[in-house]
Amino acid sequence: MNRIFGLPAKGPELSDDISEHFGHCNYFVGIKVKDNNILEKAFALQNNGHSSCMEPVINMKERNITDMIVGGIGGRPFMGFLQVGINLYQGINGSIKKNIEFLLNGELKPLGEASCASSSSGNTHHN
Repeated sequence: MNRIFGLPAKGPELSDDISEHFGHCNYFVGIKVKDNNILEKAFALQNNGHSSCMEPVINMKERNITDMIVGGIGGRPFMGFLQVGINLYQGINGSIKKNIEFLLNGELKPLGEASCASSSSGNTHHN
């Protein structure tokens, strides 16, 4: 089965870490996966900002993303991904490659709710 995993990341390479917050990442990276093997990078888009929380969600849907691995995500894009049928998983601190391997091995949990909020008092900060 062919899948494309999307990840918000600090850089465009498999060795770069995923971003702690979906909308504040430096890049959106797509990785093609077939039969639980990483095939190739589908895209690496620099995040130059967006006018709405749904813009990156729609962008990922248009690029045929099947699964998103995120470090943190706000309520609006979280709901958007559910609406367009893209599965969300809670990533771990570490590289894009490491997160994909964890997902392929069943070691990442599906994300059941938004994991960032503007009123958050935890380690997540918002610019």
